[in-house]
Amino acid sequence: MDYFDIPVALFLFKRKSTALQIIEKISQVRPLKIYILSDEGRTSVERKLVSNVRKSVEEAINWECEIIKNYANENRGVYANIALGAKWVFEHEEMAIFLEDDNLPEVSFFGYCKELLEKYKDDSRVLWICGTNYLGKYEPQDGSSYMFTKHLLPCGWASWGKKFNEYYDYNLKLLNSDYLIKRVKYEYHDKRLYEQQMSNVELEKYKFDHNIQYMSWDYHMAWSCRVNNVYGISPKYNQIKNIGVDEFSAHGGNSMNLVMTKRFCGMESYNLELPLKHPQVVLTDIIYEKKTGNIILLPLKVRIKLKLRKLIGKAFYLPPSVSITKSIVKKIKKGKNRND
Repeated sequence: MDYFDIPVALFLFKRKSTALQIIEKISQVRPLKIYILSDEGRTSVERKLVSNVRKSVEEAINWECEIIKNYANENRGVYANIALGAKWVFEHEEMAIFLEDDNLPEVSFFGYCKELLEKYKDDSRVLWICGTNYLGKYEPQDGSSYMFTKHLLPCGWASWGKKFNEYYDYNLKLLNSDYLIKRVKYEYHDKRLYEQQMSNVELEKYKFDHNIQYMSWDYHMAWSCRVNNVYGISPKYNQIKNIGVDEFSAHGGNSMNLVMTKRFCGMESYNLELPLKHPQVVLTDIIYEKKTGNIILLPLKVRIKLKLRKLIGKAFYLPPSVSITKSIVKKIKKGKNRND
């Protein structure tokens, strides 16, 4: 059986069952090199879980390959484990495929990534290759196997070291440019989505400026794609099934009863025929962009709530990372104490 010559990186934390399902899928293509990046637990209970996951995953790799481990000794968080972890992988590799411990791929995902990594290696317009299609299935009018997109579709992806490290705005320094912010706003088809995503990235910038740990790595990626005016690629058939709606979920939600969790994690995955049929030009598919944007856009009542939070925060001079309710109660108590 042939071996797969593109390195595969797997991000681990506390999920054992899902990680082993992913290793079983990876074993069907047998990559010559596999990177394992594992965060450390925050408590003694978590550390035991993490240790067990690491051991089980190592034992499950039953084909001949090089295993490169990057195991944290203390909890470093999602951003450091994934964003800085990808940067570390790209210090050693020209290109790579990345999966988190809840990203169950179709076997065709690996061939899809390999073909596109080779095709767009020297094309500065294309930053990354996504395995996700939030619509489940979409048929481009030209019959292509994939679409170019400006949306962030983070579950299961591939990229090139040179381009990733050039474009990924690690410290969000490009947010300091009013010109770039205006240009990014102009390029959004839906200004509601612009406001939503800018709020996310501005909060992350606030955290960086105040030495607060980032909560995300993908907000940076969404911003990086937009501000650098580069494309991602999304398959016409979803290649990644999210199997991480559980008690270990950090940000994606732990119940399919949650609206956004169902939108992002409720799709099935499907085999994609290889070799791929390629689009004639590097342009977004407007219909696909609008449909995908509607899925990413938060429900109206949530957007109203967030907008009110922003207005109240400004009125009370509250930092964006602070709970409004707790802050107002604290201010009221201080006022009472002064009166007493």
